[in-house]
Amino acid sequence: MMSFKMNISNYISSFMFMGCIVSLFMFSSPYTAYAQNSGKVYNVVDKMPEIKNGLSSLYKKIKYPEIARKAGISGRVYLQFIVDENGNVENPKVLKGIGGGCDQAALSGIKEVKFIPGLKNGKSVKVRFTLPITFRLKN
Repeated sequence: MMSFKMNISNYISSFMFMGCIVSLFMFSSPYTAYAQNSGKVYNVVDKMPEIKNGLSSLYKKIKYPEIARKAGISGRVYLQFIVDENGNVENPKVLKGIGGGCDQAALSGIKEVKFIPGLKNGKSVKVRFTLPITFRLKN
């Protein structure tokens, strides 16, 4: 009878030990870490995304709308979008616009540029980004 209790006790201990090992493997696996972070969009990261070739490359893509020019519309259009792990712009939207076609011009321009992706812990991640685009008429 004593040996039977001993065998069950050993079996339970072995089972619990294996369960700990399996759960440790599952929760520390790089695949699991990737799967948990793949959909996450960060607001703040170690290194924020940057427009390739600088902000001037964005302004070269934006044409001042003729309607806005004739109406004397100037100001800032605030855009918000996601820069993905590859530096592409996703889901751009206007947070605050000024009208006269400037909002659409800013959206069109931001869709044409490529970013250097943001980094968190040395890995490229999705980052929510807000960017003001200034429309200024020359006198």
